[in-house]
Amino acid sequence: MAKRHILILTLATLALIVAGCSNQSGPTAPIDGSAFQLSSAIPPGATLVSASLNLYVWQVSDQTVNAHRVTADWDEMTVTWNNFGGAYDAAVEASVLVDAGGYKTFDVTALVQAWLDGTYTNYGFLLEQGTTYPRSIFISREHADVNMHPVLEVCYTDGGQVVCESLSPIADAEFWEGAPDHNYGASQTLRTGWQLATDWEKQALIRFELPETPPPSGCVSTIGFWKTHAGFGPQADAVTPLLPIWLGDAGGTHSLLVPDAQTAVDVLKMKTYGKSNNGITKLYAQLLGAKLNFASGATNVVGAWVTEADAFLAEHDHTYWDYLDDIDDQDTMDMILDWKDIFDDYNNGDLGVPHCD
Repeated sequence: MAKRHILILTLATLALIVAGCSNQSGPTAPIDGSAFQLSSAIPPGATLVSASLNLYVWQVSDQTVNAHRVTADWDEMTVTWNNFGGAYDAAVEASVLVDAGGYKTFDVTALVQAWLDGTYTNYGFLLEQGTTYPRSIFISREHADVNMHPVLEVCYTDGGQVVCESLSPIADAEFWEGAPDHNYGASQTLRTGWQLATDWEKQALIRFELPETPPPSGCVSTIGFWKTHAGFGPQADAVTPLLPIWLGDAGGTHSLLVPDAQTAVDVLKMKTYGKSNNGITKLYAQLLGAKLNFASGATNVVGAWVTEADAFLAEHDHTYWDYLDDIDDQDTMDMILDWKDIFDDYNNGDLGVPHCD
């Protein structure tokens, strides 16, 4: 069977994000408007969950504003309509309808991930609504009230927890086709669209500091290695010093605690907590292998999936697999096997952290 990979977030992860940010009426502006470094906002080995560009609406337009990827460098205090020259990707990354005041949110997760991956260079976002009117007006970083400044909120997993941080822009500017050589980098607003039915177009730029994150460190071993290095053979016991480990959220109703090497071997052999044809039993083994690798110093690059799998295992033990089979819930069974495959790939050195030779 071809290995599958989860490409969307499950409800468990989304619930954690909502819980972490539900006490906020809008994005939290960084103290004194100072910019966070993404290298501190996203630690090495953490996994990006979401990224949202939040702009405060000063003038409602009932028009749709689009965010695009900028494709060339620009300077806040020198950029103009003419020298910028339309340097952005025509593909729309995210859109919002400017139908009310306050913060509006663009989901820019895919683009921020592409920047972090090195697929594209980070030159920021371009905002436009074409030649529609009336114009939309957002607050820029130059406005006196920092509580209305633009914010890029990034949420990531770190140590099994979802953490959200707010970043301030390092530059923003608007420019106008009607004054194509004039710079508006000091403006307190970011405008898009036309002011009148017959006018010239306005667009805006905004950019955040996104330094590269350090590469993964350490190395990983397969579940076969951990089985044979648990102190029951000629090899030294490498497992016991890394325990205890929970499979499922710590203290969860159906979570499995691995307190000693014997329990670890039982899990890894897949004969005690279900059988080897049980998907949850397989998930136990590969998840335990992954957590042993984390504990031994390997960078956790699968944190989002660990969070999801732990939330599931906190409520469902290995006996649940037979129930899923009985009711033919193939979607849930596939989800479990997806997690198992991801951790298997990680433990074999196929997801960026090298295998220990």
